[in-house]
Order: sequence, then C-alpha cells, then structure tokens
Amino acid sequence: MLNSAVAINQFQLAGFQKIAADIPEATLYTPAAGHQHLPVWVMGHLALTGEMGQQLLGGSVTHPEWMPLFAPGSSGDVPADTALTKQAMIEAVTTAYTQLQKMALEDATPELLAKPHGIGLFDGTPIQTIGDAVTLLLTNHFGFHSAQLSSCRREAGFGPLF
Repeated sequence: MLNSAVAINQFQLAGFQKIAADIPEATLYTPAAGHQHLPVWVMGHLALTGEMGQQLLGGSVTHPEWMPLFAPGSSGDVPADTALTKQAMIEAVTTAYTQLQKMALEDATPELLAKPHGIGLFDGTPIQTIGDAVTLLLTNHFGFHSAQLSSCRREAGFGPLF
C-alpha cells in the first residue's frame, strides 16, 4: 500500500546523503541564514521523526533522549555535543528511514494503516490515519527538511546537486 511513498523516500534519502555529505562539520551548530535551523537540528529531527514513524507501525523510538532536542515543536536550540557528529547524524537518519521503509512495506497492514494516528499536531487536518501520517513522513516531511539542509549546503558555498 505504501510502495509509492517508499520509492519516493528512497529517492529522497539518496539526495539527503549527498546533501549531508557536503555539510561542513564546523557548521553543524550554525543557524542557517533563511530558516535559522542548525544543520544538526534538521538531521536530528529527521532521524527522530523517522523513528516516530516506526513507532506508528509497531516499532519503537531508538533515541528517546533526543525528544527534547529534535521532536516536533522543539526549540531548535541544540547544545554542542561531541556525540552528535555529522557522520552520526547521517547514519541515524539513514537507519531510521531505511527501517521505516522496511516496516512500511512488510508490517503496514491495511487495518493498521486505517487506524487513527493519535497525533495531536494533526488534529483538524486531512491527515487522519496512520497511513496518512507515515506517507507524510516518507514524502513531504522528509523532502521539506532535506530542502532546509540543502540551503545550509548551498550557504557553505556548494553548487547545485541536481
């Protein structure tokens, strides 16, 4: 049921890896000129929301300690932490979404996808079911934050990738 969303996310994840590879380690904690997010926040937010998507499909959040830093609605302020390196964040995003893709293809039954998601942020919106929320995470949400990270990459002096 989520084959198209997974295919889109696979494409976007490959783009994310190219974008993130060029982000200078020294700029991880520098706010972007336009959106003001730190590159480390963008990557941490993507990783955590990928894990939250897994939770919707019966999995669990691997990094619950990241909730205050990277959860939806978090401030975006991330204190410098030697454990939050560029490589660690790229791996966290890649792992979270590779697993979410797998779960979306293998564990997402029509019955599960039709259930209400229970996410207050989406109350009163067309995003009503677990299927809607997982599709959003795999497509629009991932693409939106990848674009933010791309602006950080361009700000660091890199040209277009595509």
